[in-house]
Amino acid sequence: MDQTINDVFARQSKRYGNRLAIEKKTNGQWHKATWTQYYERARETGLGLTHLGIRKGDRVSLLSENRLEWLYTDMGTLGVGGIVVTIYPSLTADEIAYIVDNSGTKVLVVEDAAQLTKAREAWPQCPTLEHIVVMAPAEPDERETGVISFTDLMAAGRKRLSENPDLFEQLSEAVTPHDMATLVYTSGTTGVPKGAMITHRNVIYQLAAGMDALDVHDGDEQLCFLPLCHILERLVTVYAQLGVGLTINFAESVETVFDNLREVSPHTFTAVPRVWEKV
Repeated sequence: MDQTINDVFARQSKRYGNRLAIEKKTNGQWHKATWTQYYERARETGLGLTHLGIRKGDRVSLLSENRLEWLYTDMGTLGVGGIVVTIYPSLTADEIAYIVDNSGTKVLVVEDAAQLTKAREAWPQCPTLEHIVVMAPAEPDERETGVISFTDLMAAGRKRLSENPDLFEQLSEAVTPHDMATLVYTSGTTGVPKGAMITHRNVIYQLAAGMDALDVHDGDEQLCFLPLCHILERLVTVYAQLGVGLTINFAESVETVFDNLREVSPHTFTAVPRVWEKV
């Protein structure tokens, strides 16, 4: 219980090195990252966020479907002491504006042009929002102040790394187990959405408890398709992976889950009742 998510991530990345950590199928091709690459890309992302002004305790919101950049942003933000706010990509501009404003988000990381359009619409209602980062390869309009590409964010991170090779590790080690790691908003069925405050210690406890309850083992393959913005998939995919040393395979889409299931043949698979009925 005296560890943080950052401690576990750094230790396991060194332990597993060149073993495959994560892969995502996009347009028929698997895009992969080893444990070393996963850590390095998260470090570059986190340091890129510090270039945008993110400091310990600042909020970074994620508005995206599952993809590798989602994980780099999650672990990179935690690594520099930031707090990750997860947003369902299906939400409207007004719903996004509420969460971004309520959480005090400084940087909003969006998936593509469609999410960028909603983010632009929401921006005037979000006084704390300073920057929008776009994951998709298409470059945003360079004339638009405050909007940058994910590629440029990582480039800024690499520059900071070259100037101070130990900065990411120093910032990671400054995080304590009782610091908040993430804000996960409720669906709002009983009123406006409420942000559940989850600390590093909360996650580590669930990780330890889960290892007692779940039959998962070092080197197991896992298929992921549920949204990472929900804490369930994040726990069993992102964080359980760190604790056990799993390989995570992201399905291409909800429509291709069963094809990907046969292709990957995972040891573990988390799903909702309707999917189990189809299985």
